[in-house]
Amino acid sequence: MTKAIETEPTISADILLDAFKGVTKPLAETAPHGRRASAVLIPLVEDRGELKVILTQRSSQLRHHAGQISFPGGAIDAGETAEEAAFREAHEEINLHPSHVDMLGFLPGVLTTANFHIAPVLALVKRELTTSDMNLSPHPDEVDRILLEPIHPLLKHQHHRQEPRQYNGVDYKTWVIDHHEEYIWGATAKLIVQWSRLLPMGLLGRPVDLSKEGAA
Repeated sequence: MTKAIETEPTISADILLDAFKGVTKPLAETAPHGRRASAVLIPLVEDRGELKVILTQRSSQLRHHAGQISFPGGAIDAGETAEEAAFREAHEEINLHPSHVDMLGFLPGVLTTANFHIAPVLALVKRELTTSDMNLSPHPDEVDRILLEPIHPLLKHQHHRQEPRQYNGVDYKTWVIDHHEEYIWGATAKLIVQWSRLLPMGLLGRPVDLSKEGAA
């Protein structure tokens, strides 16, 4: 059972954006040899002074990771950069047009149990645009729902925990982000946990015990 994220003081979008810009890199990490290269877009939206993030719930009809909460993204095609792949996938999955977002930088890559390397691309929806201006819509074959969630509670260490899982007969621990409505786990949760570890502790509270790293 997931625990509710309690009502917490809102930190301004400007403060969070300054912190985020301080931990991004100008270049994406290269996928290690033997790993399948992929990228996701982390689209941030300023909503009445609060910073939120766009997530999706993958279609329940998909062959892999059906129904999971994720960032829009997918495999990097031949000749593409991580940024190009992330923007293309976001456009295909939720109709987020590349011209509506400004690139902020790259976060550390995430390795998954399915042999992928994910390059996270952090971006900010242009501040003059409202959610209705973006005209977002889920691709019916890929996305069941589009979610807009406050980013600060998701990054707070007190909402991060690990759960035992099994993949292809191998036991491992996966990260979970406690949320009052959604079950956020796997690669998406691992990305958020890794991201949170880069940020000032004063923004996020006491870090969780990361002595035993969770898999995605």
